[in-house]
Amino acid sequence: MKIKDNFKQPRIGIIGGMGNEAIVDLMVKMTSLPVDRDYQFVAFGNARLAYKPQEVMQQWLSTDIPELRKFDTAVYTLRLMQYLDVDHIGLACNSAHELFRRILPNIPVAFVDMINQTAISLQGCQDTVLVMGVNSLVESGLYQTALTAKGMTATQPSVVNQAKIMEAIYNPSFGIKTAKITKQAELLLCEVITDEIATQGCTSVVLGCTELPLALTATSCQRFKIEGMLPANVEVIDASMALAQALVSYQGTSEPLTQSLASYQGQYLDWSTPLAFKVSSLAQSVLIQQRIFEYTVDYLTAHNQCLAGSYFHLPTLFFSESATDIEQKLLALDINVYSDINLLDNIIMDKLAYYYSDF
Repeated sequence: MKIKDNFKQPRIGIIGGMGNEAIVDLMVKMTSLPVDRDYQFVAFGNARLAYKPQEVMQQWLSTDIPELRKFDTAVYTLRLMQYLDVDHIGLACNSAHELFRRILPNIPVAFVDMINQTAISLQGCQDTVLVMGVNSLVESGLYQTALTAKGMTATQPSVVNQAKIMEAIYNPSFGIKTAKITKQAELLLCEVITDEIATQGCTSVVLGCTELPLALTATSCQRFKIEGMLPANVEVIDASMALAQALVSYQGTSEPLTQSLASYQGQYLDWSTPLAFKVSSLAQSVLIQQRIFEYTVDYLTAHNQCLAGSYFHLPTLFFSESATDIEQKLLALDINVYSDINLLDNIIMDKLAYYYSDF
């Protein structure tokens, strides 16, 4: 059993990649919070956890290849975080909670559940809560169950409005997953909220997809209200912020890995070596990841392609430079570690060319 060292900095694990911009958003929110302790972190944006573009919006059984691939990849991702000795983990994707909840009982890592944390933050709310998210999240009932368990009433968008939400997220021309926020996406989301409030009478809205807070930020929602795009009385609840607040305050421990990491490579594991950086802060991680996004869009544009969903992103991994053991553990896995953001300009085009050679 791992003995908790009260003088040791907690090491927070963040898993993303089902929406790479979402992990950046979560890191930004964590840096914005006042904290009473220092902490280390490992942030792994593993895009191979996402559906491939042609798999999105389809119904898959747990025995189908896309689900088997995601299951084995999620197991290995969690075991990698355990190998890197994180104390607790958060997941920067709402809909992926259903998959990870199936796996976590067999893995001794402390998990900070974004959906439960959001429900806790809303406890006592007397209003019916509208849950917005991708189809799989809404249909799973994860938020509805969590909110009901805390004594609240939850509802979901109509079929027509749910289709609009999916367009705002996934449309290849203007969707949020194209790594840009467009007026079309903003308008669609505001239309949905306005219509649902008018028809269902609710004024509390949970953004139950980590793409949605990218378009419906606190600042943009205030602007939408001023411009008449959103009702003045609507309260928009950002689940990512609830997770950020819980991650920086949580006291948790995980068990060390007792078997080799290679032993957890399942038959359907989808693995691509991440571009890894040791950094001085979460803020530096954000700067590097945002620059990678810019290079990615430019690279694909030059090759007459576009970012067709999360799976297209280059996997990335960032960790605190003070966590010296992590660098050695990554090197043992043949994962090179970089430390200078300026090096990115020299290596990124080769990295992208190699990554997209598989597409």
